[in-house]
This record gives sequence, structure tokens and C-alpha cells, in this order.
Amino acid sequence: MSELEDSLKLPVLDLSQPHEPSFLPSSSLLKACQEWGFFYVTNHGIPQNLFTKIREFSDHVFRLCSDTKLKLGPSSCLKTYTPRFIASPYFESLRVSGPDFFASSKASIDELFGQGKPEFSEMLQEYGTGMMKLSKRIIQIILKSLGDGYEKKFSDSEFGNCHGYMRISNYRPPDDIEENEAEGLGMHTDMSCITIVFQDELGGLQMRSKDGKWLDIHPCENSLVVNIGDLMQAWSNGRLRSSEHRVVLRRFRNRFSLAFFWCFEDQKVIVAPDEIVGTGNPRIYSPFVCLKYIKFRESNEVGNFEKIGYTVKDFAGLKV
Repeated sequence: MSELEDSLKLPVLDLSQPHEPSFLPSSSLLKACQEWGFFYVTNHGIPQNLFTKIREFSDHVFRLCSDTKLKLGPSSCLKTYTPRFIASPYFESLRVSGPDFFASSKASIDELFGQGKPEFSEMLQEYGTGMMKLSKRIIQIILKSLGDGYEKKFSDSEFGNCHGYMRISNYRPPDDIEENEAEGLGMHTDMSCITIVFQDELGGLQMRSKDGKWLDIHPCENSLVVNIGDLMQAWSNGRLRSSEHRVVLRRFRNRFSLAFFWCFEDQKVIVAPDEIVGTGNPRIYSPFVCLKYIKFRESNEVGNFEKIGYTVKDFAGLKV
């Protein structure tokens, strides 16, 4: 059994400050990406009232009856709704995909509510566009922290065709939550380059340290949580860590979270550049096509409530 410790004190990346190499707090940011795979970002440019509006929209969606929501479920044409008992007995979500977040959300919203709700799609388009810009900026800063000139060399050539999608999630706790906490979502890593998460005031996000301890990542006012995903771990040849994490439910209230996943294009062959690997260091991942890894993970995860047993190491790791 993994031991639970106190909350984790993560560095904060303040985007209102200059991030030229001479000013970049690269040591703390890089250390966080290597040791924990998590950090906070503040002054990120996403209006606070947008989170409030999306949360209200979430309430509208997840209060609908199951039959209505399942119009978007795994057996539907759109497949944008994940019902409970797929990833967890307590978790359900709605996916909105880019690059045209308006069209993606409109298709789902029209199915749920009928036509005539453009304000919902406009809201999600605004959020998706803002998160695409934020993701690119964060990646540029991470590249700067990895080495001089890496932002200019790799930002467009390696990450220029990245796409993103958001997952609006609702966690419904069990009736006995006051006596026993529950895993809202089991241990897993993210199939992304980076993930940017807004979690509500209930918190519940935990990451697993290298020695197996679960550490709370509390909500931080006006900040978002950023974590390194599997694709970035492989691209960096393991220099950056995609950490196992989970969601724990402790209170008898529904938990809202909004996650944005920034990913390589489906057909990209992911291979660490020579400069990233470094002279004399072994490669620890074989090249692989992004979509093939995603399909590998998805085929092994349905109904696996307690933990996700497969990661990018299982798929493409080399013995060194």
C-alpha cells in the first residue's frame, strides 16, 4: 500500500514575468519537471469568469438523465461522453476536441439540448483557443529550461502541429464518502505532451512520488496545475517525468475539473532529438507513432478502475 504524505509544495511559473534565459527560473522549473512532473502556472491569461461559466455548463450537462447523456456515449456516432463505470464508478466526462472547438462542442450540445445554444459553443471555443496558446507558451519555456537554443530549434519543428482537447469532468461521490474516502479516478499517467488542469475548491488531485508516496496537489487560487505527459517523457528521453496521479474524493459534493490535453499529431513519429539525449547517453525509448500508443493505452484501460497498468515505458521502452 502506498503511503500518504502531506501536500506537495510545487513551484509556480508566473507568466507575467520575463522568461528570457537570463531571467528564467530554470533550475526550479526543470527540477519540478524531472522530480515531480507537476507545477503551477499563474497569470495564464484565461479569465476567471470563463471557468465559472464552464462549470455552470457542466452542471447543466451532467444533471441530464442517463439516456440523454448516452446519446453521446461509447455506442453513439459522436462518442464524446464517457459515462460512469468506464474509467471509474464515480467519474463521467464530456470531451471537446480542437482545432475547431466550436464545431466539436456544437455537435454534442445540439444532441443534448437541441439547436439554439450557440453561447455554449462560443464559450468552449474561447477556452480551447486560449488553452492552445497557453500550452504552446508553456512548452516554449520548458524547452528553454532544457537547454540554450532549444526553444527556437524545436518549438515549431517538433511541436508546431500539436493539437488539443478538453475533458469536462464530474465526480459523483459514493453515499458513504463521509466515512471512507474513495478513488474518483485510479492511478494513471496522461497520454499527452502536457496537461493543464483546473480543479475546483474540493481538490483531490494527488501525484505519486518516486518512492511510492501519494502527495496532495491542492487547488491554488488563480493558478492552474500543469503536468508532463507520456509523450513529453518519451520525446525528452526520460529527462522529464510523466508521473502517476489519481483523484481522491473526500466530501459528499460533486467535484468539477477541467483538463486540457496538448498532444502531438496522430501520425507523428516520436523520437528524442540527439541534442536532448546528450552525448554518451543511451536512448531509452524506441521511435513510435503517437496514435499507435494511444490505441495501445485505450485498449488496455476500459473498466480498469484501480490503476492503469500500462505506460509509455511498457509500449516503447528499451532495455539499457
